[in-house]
Amino acid sequence: MSMIDPTRYGKYLLLEKLATGGMAQLYRGKIVGVQGFEKIIAIKQILPHLSTEKELVDAFIDEAKLAGLLNHQNIVQIYDFGQIEDSYFICMEYLFGKDLRVIASKSYERQVPLGLQNALYIATRICAGLDYAHKLKDFQGKALNIIHRDISPQNIFITYEGEVKILDFGIAKAASQSTITQMGMIKGKVAYMSPEQASGNPIDHRSDIFSAGILFYEMLSGRKMFQGDTMQILAKVRRAEFDPPEAAIPAMPVTLYRILHQALAKEPSDRYQTCGEMLADLEECMVGLEIRPSSRTLGEYMKGLFTQEIAAEGDFMRDAAEASARPEPEVAPPAMPPAFQEPQGIAPTPAPAAPRKLGTPLLAGIGVALAVAVLGGGYFLLRGAPPAPTPQREMAGTPPQPAVQPPAAGTTPAKAPPAETARTPGKAPAPTSAEKAKGLIEQAQQVAGTNPQEAVSLLLQAIGADPKSAQAHFQLGLLYAKQKEYPKAIQAYGQAADLDPKFPDTFFNLGYVYALTKEYRKAEEMYARVATLEPPYIDEALYNLAIVQEKQGKKQKAIESLERAVRTNPNNTPAEKFLNSLKRKQ
Repeated sequence: MSMIDPTRYGKYLLLEKLATGGMAQLYRGKIVGVQGFEKIIAIKQILPHLSTEKELVDAFIDEAKLAGLLNHQNIVQIYDFGQIEDSYFICMEYLFGKDLRVIASKSYERQVPLGLQNALYIATRICAGLDYAHKLKDFQGKALNIIHRDISPQNIFITYEGEVKILDFGIAKAASQSTITQMGMIKGKVAYMSPEQASGNPIDHRSDIFSAGILFYEMLSGRKMFQGDTMQILAKVRRAEFDPPEAAIPAMPVTLYRILHQALAKEPSDRYQTCGEMLADLEECMVGLEIRPSSRTLGEYMKGLFTQEIAAEGDFMRDAAEASARPEPEVAPPAMPPAFQEPQGIAPTPAPAAPRKLGTPLLAGIGVALAVAVLGGGYFLLRGAPPAPTPQREMAGTPPQPAVQPPAAGTTPAKAPPAETARTPGKAPAPTSAEKAKGLIEQAQQVAGTNPQEAVSLLLQAIGADPKSAQAHFQLGLLYAKQKEYPKAIQAYGQAADLDPKFPDTFFNLGYVYALTKEYRKAEEMYARVATLEPPYIDEALYNLAIVQEKQGKKQKAIESLERAVRTNPNNTPAEKFLNSLKRKQ
């Protein structure tokens, strides 16, 4: 008897949920037809609670339309797109294998390098798929000018048979699409961006070429091309500052170094102008080296690396073949319990007031959370939000604490327990107020992306348990800001600022909220406060400070702020452009 209990979803059977992200959830499913016809497929379904959000639904539809035009052996294939009641879905081919991120981790763990032959083959297939997408035309013969924008290890999939597939054109953009990316909105994963993308400048298909060059570099070297925390990586990417291939990958043929240098040129005009050109050089290199990589050799490597995983897949497939759905009406499956692998909207933990070494906060949009407001000469960025801590990665300086299960959403916030709790022999001590608050905050981090209202409830309970938790107040402010409940956000940030007056992110985000509500004088005070605290992102604070100063007619002060921003970070392109614009108007 099958161990799988599938759910009917229109004409499909949903066998297993594979992942949940910020916008959609992914299922492994199957199609069952007449005469015993069956096919395993993947179903990408927009999250139920987002089905009423027009902008997100439009983005999901745009993705489906664009992906449906792509028909290439190195790009994941789309079979179907539709709507069942209020739920939109994309049906696509199911791939048996692993992405490059998992492969890199496993090869390091097993000490089995990918090798030159396989790296070359994967690079050629990436270039072939991208070259096709970049040159694709619509049915009227008009160039679509598609840019993937997120060529990274997670989006390069290798099957156990050695096929290479590019995944997730979800943030790809065709020039004809109605959804236009706002100025300064940075998408993709920062360590795999081109310099122009990381700077928030306009990009074209040559940005994907730089990203493909990073993947080739890392496959050959076995290490990250850009290393450090997020802000350090961002600065390095903007400057195209990395160890030369000759130093990172010694004893390689000269032709390979030349290919890498051209793919990774900082200026787009110095790079390969098409992926087809890079593909031609890679193929010529293989001929010169007298090696003939193929899907067969890559497949042998994959089967050796993932023997146990392939066996487990086989067991699942046998169960899937026997699985049949319970008799029920053909309706969308019920909303899934809150689960979010990459939580958004929860900010870094403020370090203790003093003495402390501040962690480097993330730019919203580098990672998961993103808030952009276009005002006057530029855009504002709201600071937030790394993935939630896990048992394997505790917050810096915080010893592991027991997990605390929060009360159900909507219940009365818990009262803070007494400072000292009597210990009963043979029983674990009850958690302290701070421990209980930390557990509630971690629970909020896990559900923030899929159920922000529940996250708010959990954070309020955390504050009830420990009113002096600056972290809880700060994260509550960030959630309120993302929900556009600005008075509540100001109040929450104010509490966080009182509890930890040396944490600059609080004042940065207060400045953002005040700017959105057109309280420019207060916004100016907040950004000036950030500048006095001199965080690693001081140039971004000075840039925002200049915008609100210019909105108040203080052009000379705005120029001074921008000049300081550019002195602090000469690669802050938006600040430099705004400065030049103001000087021209003098």
